[in-house]
Amino acid sequence: MHSRPPASAYAAAVGMTVAFGLSFVATKYALRGYEPLLIALLRFSLAGGILWVVWRFRRGPERVSRGELGRLAALGFISLTVYFSFENLGIARTSASEAAILIATIPLFVVILNAFTLRERNTARQWAGIALSFAGIAALVLLGGRVAGGGGAGGGSLTGNLLVLAASLSAGAYSILARRLLVSRPALFVTTFQNLFGALFMLPLALAEAALVGVRHPTPRATGGLLFLTVVCSITAFLLLNYAFRFIPASRVAVFINLTPIVAVAGAYTLLGERFTPGQAVAAVVVVAGVWLTNSGGGAARNPSAG
Repeated sequence: MHSRPPASAYAAAVGMTVAFGLSFVATKYALRGYEPLLIALLRFSLAGGILWVVWRFRRGPERVSRGELGRLAALGFISLTVYFSFENLGIARTSASEAAILIATIPLFVVILNAFTLRERNTARQWAGIALSFAGIAALVLLGGRVAGGGGAGGGSLTGNLLVLAASLSAGAYSILARRLLVSRPALFVTTFQNLFGALFMLPLALAEAALVGVRHPTPRATGGLLFLTVVCSITAFLLLNYAFRFIPASRVAVFINLTPIVAVAGAYTLLGERFTPGQAVAAVVVVAGVWLTNSGGGAARNPSAG
């Protein structure tokens, strides 16, 4: 029988979601002076270096097995290198608002992956929610492409939206992997190595990007966006996320991602002047409603580590 998660775990999940919601706006600012993969490399390197110093001073020498290093490397590759390659390249080609709505589909992928990897049976209600969300996703992706093609205010594109969806899928895989590791290791430990491995795997991709498209001269506002992504998102938000994973099942933590588009759309409206067309707004509501329906039932919310 599992003990009830502490209130601090739920507070951490909410704080993480707010930070991640604002990350879409910060990424848009950073993209005005940095290329997408370079942003990711600098973000992970700075965050990993800072966290390494904190970890060493706070924990002292700590034994790390080869098996753990392998799992941490996989975690860093999936959650940072793969996820942010897709997300940054996607946000560069779509609006922050649309990207946030599509990232909100992470819980859907968690439920689907749980069904296949952990053999958890989903209810008819959950499959209906998944179908409803994917209908909304299809509409949002197609409408975003039309708006981009027509030069509308939405600023979306088919390619950008599909890249963001690929990021959501990788985040779903991360949610399951992280939950299994974090039941035995502190959040600081996992987050430190996560960033270091993410930077290591991102380095060749960022070098290839620089060789192909060059390196721009960053503006102060772009650098501010990068620092926000590093300190607030890569360090603070991931510490909060990994702390929440220690006490709350992956499928329940993922539900908090539902708050991300609310924060992101409000931030994009206020700071970037982005607007939704009526069709996009309806599609966004359908996506979020489907995510809520999927996670409101109890069938797939079982603690993944208990399987």
